[in-house]
Amino acid sequence: MKNRNGLLLLGALLASASLVACSSSMNTKGKGIAQLMNDNQERVFYRVVDFVEDEMPGKDERIYDIYITKVGKLTRYKIEYNGTSDSKILMDEVVGKSINEVRKLAEERAKETSEIDKVKAKVTTDSSGNNTIEEEIADVGNYKSLTNGQIRDKYYSGYIEGNVVYLLVTEVSKGDVINFDKADGKIVEEK
Repeated sequence: MKNRNGLLLLGALLASASLVACSSSMNTKGKGIAQLMNDNQERVFYRVVDFVEDEMPGKDERIYDIYITKVGKLTRYKIEYNGTSDSKILMDEVVGKSINEVRKLAEERAKETSEIDKVKAKVTTDSSGNNTIEEEIADVGNYKSLTNGQIRDKYYSGYIEGNVVYLLVTEVSKGDVINFDKADGKIVEEK
């Protein structure tokens, strides 16, 4: 009887570990952000101000926008820091939180929300036409380079915005990086 109970406990632990592994950080290899935003999996993206100006996500970066996406539908929570501590959100506050916890925090502190029914992007390629060198995600931003970094035990990857130092990042699995999207004629078109 003890063996049976031990096996049941072990099975329950393995099942719960599998569910934890199904966070928004899974299945990012080989995909760009527009493709990830159009996946069937709900995901969270953060547009942060890079105050340190090191072009890497960090725990003290202030979140400007939180985007929650699934199947191309995007909900934008605009978090504008107005000088009071109750309105700002730092990356450190969202590291390790579930999508529902981030959504609740965003709903509490958002100055405005908006929705997009289908996320689309346009890319510019190099002279060979094979490599994306710039990506514009409609109503999100124009990005010219890539970034990745670690905050505590979580890994983030994404894009660096053109002139102003904003980063668009999402949680990824250790060792994963996000590249620019490639034109597919559906979600991502060439400029």
